[in-house]
Amino acid sequence: TSRWKYHLIDDKVNGIHGLLKGDVDKDGQFDLLANSAQPLDPYPDSLAWLKPPQNPRKADRWHRYIFANKDAPGLSHYLGFGDVNGDGRPDASSAAKGGPQAIPGTGEWFAWWEAPADPRKPWEKHLLADKQPGATNIMPADVNGDGKVDFIASRGHGRGVIWFENPNWKIHAIHKTLKEPHCLTVTDMDGDGDIDAATCAYGDEICAWFENDGKGQFKTHIVGTEQQAYDIRSVDMDKDGDLDLLVAGRGTKNVVWYESPIK
Repeated sequence: TSRWKYHLIDDKVNGIHGLLKGDVDKDGQFDLLANSAQPLDPYPDSLAWLKPPQNPRKADRWHRYIFANKDAPGLSHYLGFGDVNGDGRPDASSAAKGGPQAIPGTGEWFAWWEAPADPRKPWEKHLLADKQPGATNIMPADVNGDGKVDFIASRGHGRGVIWFENPNWKIHAIHKTLKEPHCLTVTDMDGDGDIDAATCAYGDEICAWFENDGKGQFKTHIVGTEQQAYDIRSVDMDKDGDLDLLVAGRGTKNVVWYESPIK
């Protein structure tokens, strides 16, 4: 088979750890969000979104907009995307693990950035919590069914899966002690109309999903063991109408999927 053609999107946002698809400027085309997770020039400790040109096959680069300039220090990890404050504009969220690899005094936070009317301009940062060792994942979702957007988050280089309740961002535990839940997927796993979550805990070597009762109380279901994974996706792998879990096992050196028994 012939090789696929290579198209460069960007080569200035360095140390990218998270890459996410979303329509930032609401023009009907997907854009990309990326983090400059390292303190590297020209955009150290920053967050960016990348807009495709009119003809992405022929263009040299995509249009780059730094919306959080040096505003995400401490080894940021993954990104979330969605309208947090109900103004009709999608916002972004991220987390930074901190720790000995980071510049001292940086990281260990969860935050979201409020998009302005013109998303090409700087976005306003809102700190949700600091002193969160190992913070990695944070995704917006209405957890308790009150019509407000909350956040589900994990400390993938620490312990625990949590959620932040809008509007005061009170922290609630989903699982307090889970070791290194480095990945996170947020979706309705069981089809009952509310938002659940799933992760793989690298340190505990388990894969689990968390069943929401619709009000923000969660029950843990262990679906697999002896699995050291850094990434997870909720996908209907066998086309039977329910969501399965697709897992990339960094430590176990495998790619596996767990079949949901719901259908």
